Amino acid sequence: MSRMRFNSLNEFQDYLEKQGDKTMEFRAIPISGEPEEFYYDGHKKVVTRNEDGKMFDNVEDFLCYTFQCDEEGYTHTEHVDVELKIQ
Repeated sequence: MSRMRFNSLNEFQDYLEKQGDKTMEFRAIPISGEPEEFYYDGHKKVVTRNEDGKMFDNVEDFLCYTFQCDEEGYTHTEHVDVELKIQ
């Protein structure tokens, strides 16, 4: 698995946008909390949590979820590690 670290919401969002219409499966590993697996559909710009099939309304909601944002949108974690599943 390929592993990378994102230090901000914008950094992670830029990475997803650069994927274009690609799809990818990955695991997000926050500083605190349990790692979770997700599927990103670049064509539809949708992220789904693999465990329960929860589809986030938009990429921004997903990013706030992974960075543990509060109601005002301030992050509560310094970074999120992401492991890409090689397909």
